[in-house]
Parts: sequence; structure tokens; C-alpha cells
Amino acid sequence: MIKTKIIEFLFNEEKYKLEKTFLFILLFLVGLYLSYVLEFPITAIYVPFLIFGLVITIIEIAWYNKKKNIKTRTRHWVLIIVCLVILLILGFMKLQEYKLENEMYDVIEEKVQGETFEIEFIDEMNYYEEKYFVVGYTIKGDPNEYLEWYYRKDGKLVQDLTK
Repeated sequence: MIKTKIIEFLFNEEKYKLEKTFLFILLFLVGLYLSYVLEFPITAIYVPFLIFGLVITIIEIAWYNKKKNIKTRTRHWVLIIVCLVILLILGFMKLQEYKLENEMYDVIEEKVQGETFEIEFIDEMNYYEEKYFVVGYTIKGDPNEYLEWYYRKDGKLVQDLTK
């Protein structure tokens, strides 16, 4: 009984259309609240929802629609494509973030010469039409917190200022 209600709620678009719309809006607003007020990364919030929506849509096309003999709608395919494109964009952004973080580790590692350090944050900012990367880090055993500005020149990170 409960299993069939859950299946109907997940896959029956006509019967639970209003409830699903309300739940989607509520989850979207909770995600915005978590990302802006509590400063959770937006990718950590929305990627699981996108993956869940993608899996549910694929299951609906592959199993539920065939079981109930329902014709697959165009919006199902559009939803799959949109979810995949958004996930690919978010994955590419995360990959760029990791690449920048690794570059920063390499540059700072050269500078501190074998000392153990921890990067606290990396921010991007535009200053006089130049993109700068601001890095905050600490060195183990040193009470100071270091703040450095870098920019790219010929594909390499160049240090501009240290405080």
C-alpha cells in the first residue's frame, strides 16, 4: 500500500502535479537559504537534487511509462537534457576550481619551502579589468595569517602583493 503510493507520487504526473510543484519550490527555496545564509556551496546542494531528478525521470521513462503504457512526452527528454547540461556545467566549474586550487598549492609550496601550510580560502576579484586571485593561508607553527594576490600572465600565476 505505501509502496504503491510512493511510486504513484514519484511517477504519476497528473495525480500529484500540485504537490510536486509545491515541493519543488520549497526545496529550491531551502537550497537558496542554505547557500546564501548558511554559506553552503551551491553545487553541494543542487547536484544531488539534479541527479535525483535525472534518475527519477529515467526510471519513469524506462519502467513506469512502459508498465502503464503511457507515451513518453517531449518534456521528459528536455528535462533529461537540461539536467545533464547543468550537471556538466557544474562539473566543469568544479574541475576549474580544483585546477586553480592545485596551482595555488604549487605556487605557495615553492614559496614556503617545505613548511606545512593550509589554504584557508581562494577568491576571485576583478581589479582594473584584471582578474586577481586572493589567497589566504596559514603556516603550521606560525601565528600569522598570510594574504596574497595573484594574477595570470602567459598562463602562469604571478604574485602581486603579500600582506
